[in-house]
Amino acid sequence: MSWPTVPLDTVAEVVRGVTFSKADAERDPSPGLLPVLRAGNIAQTLNTASDLVYVDQRRVSDKQKLRPKDIVVCTSSGSAAVLGKSAMLNEEWHGSFGAFLATVRTDADHADPDFVGHYLRSPGFRMWASNSSGIGIKNIRASDFKELEIPLPPLAEQKRIAGILDQAAELCRLRTRALEKLNTLRQAIFNEMFGDPAVEIGRWDTFPLAEFASHRDDIKCGPFGTQLLQSEFVDAGVPLWGIKQVNKFFRLPTHEFITEEKFNSIRQYSIEPKDIVMTRKGTIGNCAVYPDTYPVGLMHSDLLRLRVDPDRHVPEFVADQLRFNRSFGHQLKLISGGAIMAGINVSRLKALHAIAPPLELQREYAERVRTVEKKANSYLKSREVLDALFASLQHRAFRGEL
Repeated sequence: MSWPTVPLDTVAEVVRGVTFSKADAERDPSPGLLPVLRAGNIAQTLNTASDLVYVDQRRVSDKQKLRPKDIVVCTSSGSAAVLGKSAMLNEEWHGSFGAFLATVRTDADHADPDFVGHYLRSPGFRMWASNSSGIGIKNIRASDFKELEIPLPPLAEQKRIAGILDQAAELCRLRTRALEKLNTLRQAIFNEMFGDPAVEIGRWDTFPLAEFASHRDDIKCGPFGTQLLQSEFVDAGVPLWGIKQVNKFFRLPTHEFITEEKFNSIRQYSIEPKDIVMTRKGTIGNCAVYPDTYPVGLMHSDLLRLRVDPDRHVPEFVADQLRFNRSFGHQLKLISGGAIMAGINVSRLKALHAIAPPLELQREYAERVRTVEKKANSYLKSREVLDALFASLQHRAFRGEL
């Protein structure tokens, strides 16, 4: 059966976040300051432990101080993947939330907070959020929340449905945690085999990154904007890869392609299996090896390619040391100014030093991490199935079919 719907503001209060400028925010806690959440703190649960900013507590009203069972929603973003994201605060925490967020505070006498929380994480709500006003940056306004209607069965039924969805959501979270632990294991293997080159200076020979490649053009930046226009993108063809895919180790598919003809005109910016691809913008220095099961593709302008000499170096080892070697990370910060911006100078990148242990040791490392990667891919597929089943369960729940 279909449940009756009611306006959200009849069973919950929507509170807008704290407004402050960049100059008003501190990165470190101190007396008189209150931690503030931003959109990046919203994941499967609220991250209240890191990536916080701190503002004068006098800027924060009592209503803007978060309470257990508050549901924090992202109300402003240029990304459809971020707009409408929400998560619940499940424990006592003394903090607030920023201007691009809102809190939905449920009246527990009329609606179960967990039920409302699940609805605000459902595909139906995200679809509603995607239709918000704005060009480029979209915003869910206070008046939009007043017009939002949610399905509302009797309170006992809300609690029963929320309990079922809680169990399903926990299965998804457990699989995500398992993936995170596998990523940590990869770094542990690196540290076990090679130590910390930033501390154990002299244990391994180091060489300029340029010497890891066979040819001078094997370290290359992606094409400039004038060489590749968005109007040249097509629905199928040669895959075009960007920051998001590198950050997800190419487990995230691309939906951008160019024609074979266009690719041939800028082939020097190709990425091939076993190439190391690095981000040079946003998450500067993140690395991933292009999988050997993928077709030759093209990199976006915000990426760099390192094609190592396979007779002397193993790509999986080199990529991971660029990620895990603190000494290399320090060098990278120096040439990028520590800023989150495009423009790592390729010639300076070539001059950075990296360690070069014996080839057999690199191969042993690669073999060990392939086992971890195989398990991670298995977990990832399992999580994708769980996510799809959970979305189906949500859809049925709010149609009264559970």
